[in-house]
Amino acid sequence: MMPWPIALLTLFYGVIAAASAASVWKIIVGISQQSALWPIAWLAVSAALMCGLPMLKSWARRLAVFASLAMMLMTLALAALLVMKAQPLFGLSATLGAAVHILVIRYLQRPMVKAYFAGTANQS
Repeated sequence: MMPWPIALLTLFYGVIAAASAASVWKIIVGISQQSALWPIAWLAVSAALMCGLPMLKSWARRLAVFASLAMMLMTLALAALLVMKAQPLFGLSATLGAAVHILVIRYLQRPMVKAYFAGTANQS
């Protein structure tokens, strides 16, 4: 049985995969003129995490830590831009959003969680 934090994290990456797929589709259809690089990259990463985390693959845990670190840095960059545009309240809320990614990284780095993922790596 999968722990509920891993299930919630899988759901979170499923939402990111759906949003990225929608962005890629808008680019393909011609509705959006943005670059396809980032939506395709996030679609690939989030789809891999959506499949790897429920199967408790050790590579998925490492990829989730990397993805959360990337999202935390992007959220903090957004917070800095909001503060520079004289919107400190929105900048503070974005900074608090970055704390969620820190919690995810800390959870995935716990020895118990690492052992949980490592235990399934030996079975498959």
